[in-house]
Amino acid sequence: MRIHTRFLSLLTPLLALVALVSNADQSAPPMLQPATPGSADASASTYLGPATGQALGQEPPQELSSELVYTALVAEVALQRGDYAAAFEHFLAAAQLAQEPSLAERAVRSALNTDRPEAARQALDLWTELEPDAPKAHQLSAFLALEAGNRSIAMASLQRVIELGGVPGQGYLQAAQILGRLPDPSDRLALMRELVDALDADSDPDAQYALATLAAAAGEDDAAMQLAERASVLRPGWTDPKLFLVRLLVGMEQPEQAQAALERYIIQAPEDAELKLMKAQLHMDAEESEQALAVFNELLERTPERPDVLFAAAVLALDIRDLDAAREYLEALKRLGKRPNDVAFLLGQVEEQAGNSKAARGLYDEVRGQNRINAQVRIARLYAKDGDVQRARELFQQLRDQYPGQTSAFYLLEGEMLRDQGLAQQALGVYDLALGQEPDNADLLYARAMLAVGMGQVASLERDLRRILIADPDHVDALNALGYTLADRTDRFDAAASLIERALQLRPDDPAILDSMGWVLYRQGQPEKAEGFLRQALDQGFDAEIAAHLGEVLWALGRQDEARAIWRHALDEAPDHEYLLRVLSRFRFSHTDN
Repeated sequence: MRIHTRFLSLLTPLLALVALVSNADQSAPPMLQPATPGSADASASTYLGPATGQALGQEPPQELSSELVYTALVAEVALQRGDYAAAFEHFLAAAQLAQEPSLAERAVRSALNTDRPEAARQALDLWTELEPDAPKAHQLSAFLALEAGNRSIAMASLQRVIELGGVPGQGYLQAAQILGRLPDPSDRLALMRELVDALDADSDPDAQYALATLAAAAGEDDAAMQLAERASVLRPGWTDPKLFLVRLLVGMEQPEQAQAALERYIIQAPEDAELKLMKAQLHMDAEESEQALAVFNELLERTPERPDVLFAAAVLALDIRDLDAAREYLEALKRLGKRPNDVAFLLGQVEEQAGNSKAARGLYDEVRGQNRINAQVRIARLYAKDGDVQRARELFQQLRDQYPGQTSAFYLLEGEMLRDQGLAQQALGVYDLALGQEPDNADLLYARAMLAVGMGQVASLERDLRRILIADPDHVDALNALGYTLADRTDRFDAAASLIERALQLRPDDPAILDSMGWVLYRQGQPEKAEGFLRQALDQGFDAEIAAHLGEVLWALGRQDEARAIWRHALDEAPDHEYLLRVLSRFRFSHTDN
């Protein structure tokens, strides 16, 4: 006889129950009747089962009764249908009939899905009776008690969580994570301090470390440092509190102190790889790539087959364009058979940067998983760069066919690729085609507008950007781009200033918008006001176009030497910047000018 697979899936838990009950003790007492939600048995005061011992003398029934089979089956059907209230009622009844903790757990979880904490508490009573040492039961008990504001039950449950922590020391951290449910960090810390006092754990390193994490979250940095230091002293070979202390100092914006503390710890434990990895991380944070790579190499000399170190070193080497080193790390990972898709993707980047286009395309084509699309886009760009634009465009069409939900993104990427190859008219055709399908897509409209202004089509730019602003009047990039273009390419300075002022209100520290404001003020004949905005923009990070603008403003103010110094620095930083070179040509300035 053919049995429906859905019915088989419902019977699976019952088969396990048959095996459980068939081995039951022959002297089982009469079965319990299902409890009713909301009864006295479900009160908060009886939430926790006994801390130790058997479950009130209850044992499994002698045989699998028809009532039990029916009740468990109805519970499973209800669960599959999403009727969590009915699932709770029947799982609870089945758990009482079978005296089986796993069914009580299912009753708890069903009740939680109904947002009925009192029902969950009732099922938890039974679960802890049947399995007093179940860590998950006491964790859920603590969660529910905290949400209900029942401090006494929460504290008792958290104590059991700590006692049943499993891996030594994990109980305190589990308790700290549960306390993280409280909205006020100070409350979390206060409760954990009560727990530590109640358990007389002032000399327990795990307790001190858990307290340190909560103190840091509460903004008590000094207390967190003292607690972490104490944990480290109480267990000298423990790395976690040391790493915590270093991260805490970094978060407090004390990088020198963090570095000094880390060096002290490394002297104490020179073979500790985790401390060395933290040292590499600090170097990377400080943009000291060479030093970070040296630390990775030191680690690999001792343990050459560490995949995590090899991968981090490869990424860093690629970032600083040390292609030989990156290739070596990745080939080592490849020999280990680790992270094959990441290895192929990064090796593709290595070969691409080395100018080995064919090898790069082959590697990218091996990539599967989350980087698959990115790899295919890179293949298309490489074909275009090598002159086979038609093949590149075919690949983008294939991607649109394979991933219809990302069609607009592929049109954007194809247009960008064509623009980069100097094929502006073809790029415009791509955007026109895409906008024919999605006429109100803001990203496509913005991309076409930026292309249009480069082609001298200011009216087209304005039409597309105003269409964006009709749908979204606060689209900051559209406001800024339209304002800047009107200031730069037309004499509609008042309209330009109005747009840029609105953009600046929405994003007051954006260097591009500050540059636009400086530029429109200059074009309005106010170079003195313009200088402040341009300097503020340039202070946030070097940009050749902003530097070109500032130099032009300084020149207008009669401060030619300052203008030359700004331009000279800009040429050093970006010798091929097209806009900068146009400005310098207009002023007949060269790098050798004094």
